[in-house]
Amino acid sequence: MSYRYLVTQPDLNSHGTLHGGVLMRWVDEACGMEAKIETGNVCATRHIKGIDFISTARLGDIVEITVRPEGVGETSITYGATVRNTSGKLLATFDRVVFVAIDENHNPVKIYKN
Repeated sequence: MSYRYLVTQPDLNSHGTLHGGVLMRWVDEACGMEAKIETGNVCATRHIKGIDFISTARLGDIVEITVRPEGVGETSITYGATVRNTSGKLLATFDRVVFVAIDENHNPVKIYKN
């Protein structure tokens, strides 16, 4: 599944390019939405193995985040993500973004795949 975000003024760092922390939040949101859709549960980020920032985005760019499922455990679900601009230029990759399904008390719950 892919998600798109428009780079606006509040998303920029002091160099006038997309702030890495903003991109990290967008990838976390995109993977989190996929986890919610797939599991039917609220899911909390547990782990991100690796982030590779390759290029940057600028004001007015549209960033596309493609989320790939990588595995499902008893209480966790794992994704990878690739970030590109709309011209196809690779901006970043995210490896092993792990979410844990939780209940209303924030305790892990078993995933029953939808």
